[in-house]
Amino acid sequence: MCPRNPIPRIGVVAPGWHSWTRRHCLRAADSSVLLPSLYIYSDGRDLIAESHPDRSDSLPNFPGEFLCDEAEVIDGRATESALSTFIDQTFDRIEGVDGDRATRAVEQWHAIRNADEEEAGYCKLVGRMGLDPYDPEEISDHLAAFFEAMLDEDDPLARDLTEVAKPDAVEAQWRWVMDVSRDFALGPRSIDPPFAPPARTGSPAEYGYDFARRVRAYADQMDAPIQSVEAIARIAVRSPFNAVDRSHVPGRGIKAVVGQSAAGEFLVVGPEAPGHCSRRFKDARSLYHAIATTSPSQRLVTDAYSSDQKASRAFAAELLAPRDALLDRLAGSVAGPEAIDRLSREFQVSPLVVQMQLKNAGVEISLD
Repeated sequence: MCPRNPIPRIGVVAPGWHSWTRRHCLRAADSSVLLPSLYIYSDGRDLIAESHPDRSDSLPNFPGEFLCDEAEVIDGRATESALSTFIDQTFDRIEGVDGDRATRAVEQWHAIRNADEEEAGYCKLVGRMGLDPYDPEEISDHLAAFFEAMLDEDDPLARDLTEVAKPDAVEAQWRWVMDVSRDFALGPRSIDPPFAPPARTGSPAEYGYDFARRVRAYADQMDAPIQSVEAIARIAVRSPFNAVDRSHVPGRGIKAVVGQSAAGEFLVVGPEAPGHCSRRFKDARSLYHAIATTSPSQRLVTDAYSSDQKASRAFAAELLAPRDALLDRLAGSVAGPEAIDRLSREFQVSPLVVQMQLKNAGVEISLD
């Protein structure tokens, strides 16, 4: 494959990436068979086919194996049509087979085929959480009623939430988001950025990098360390921009709600980050959601690995610690612990941000 959206190598990616991918995908795997490590999932913008290396002894079991990490954008309509044809042909082959498993699968497929727009939206929301919408053991009647009554597939907030929420916390998290939005009168931004956004080509990380460079250029801060995220945010949005601590988010995964108040102020509302650098990174991610979103809604900053959340991380890294600025301050082509620590203190980011920025630039990282 020739990937447009390459996945970072294991050494520089959070462990949660692969579990998130598996939760939000159609897997070519089953507990009783050995199949290639291939995943098909939506990252919030595109449909992605992602592969990971197979075991070295897998070749005798099937005629090919994946040798490396790859990801490729594929056509959604064509993929849906091909998968539907494949499933139809599979059920033709098992027609007349007795057994609860076969009967249940056929009934569920007929329900999917005949689903109206409302039912399809419900299935997308539930499926995004890694749940089977037709399995009562995975989704209770109470949870199904909550999805049907409260969440809308077309609502950006609902998409942000279901990308990261767990079944036992999603209802309480939704109430928290709604309470915050009401208490601070949060909604979508009412103004456009004072500069043209980049074209949405390439990977989410590339888009986030490009957007950050445009913000820095507009603020006349190309390479210098940023002392205040709020200050540069106010320049970028041409309005007040402030962070407000609001604790007690149920469950995990939500970092903040970002939106513009009725008074015109941009607010980042969420639990206090556990440190100065973490707070700056969260606020920078929030700035991305404030100016880059085209959705008619406030947005969530979360732990998800969807397209928007990945772009926000890249934006924050490049806004706070520009790759070129780090390279200019690095003596040689190897970055050791002392250099990483020095740069992290100068740019007020975590050492991991510096390490990832340099590694993505081709710099060798030495832990000695």
